[in-house]
Amino acid sequence: MKNNLVSLSIFSLAVCFVIGCWLISDSLSGKKNYNTKETQQQLLTKSEVAKYLGISPEEVQKLTEIPNGENSFTSEIPHIKIDKTNYYPKKAIDKWLLNTELIVIQ
Repeated sequence: MKNNLVSLSIFSLAVCFVIGCWLISDSLSGKKNYNTKETQQQLLTKSEVAKYLGISPEEVQKLTEIPNGENSFTSEIPHIKIDKTNYYPKKAIDKWLLNTELIVIQ
């Protein structure tokens, strides 16, 4: 009885060791990415940020380019422009939302 218990314990330890090695090698190989925060997109397009904020793309455009005199614009929403296309950093949008004052219309 005692001999069988020792054998079962050694077998269980071996199975746990094999499973642990498999999980470690799988995570080191980079085949699967279990960290969802790293896989999320960091730069959003106008339509993606509109969907993220729950507003229309036209409203996003109005917040992005507010006329400020001759041939100059100001912006309410944080963005970067690459080759005439606006991209919106998700972290900056989240920070902007936290710092924006809530306006209640009654």
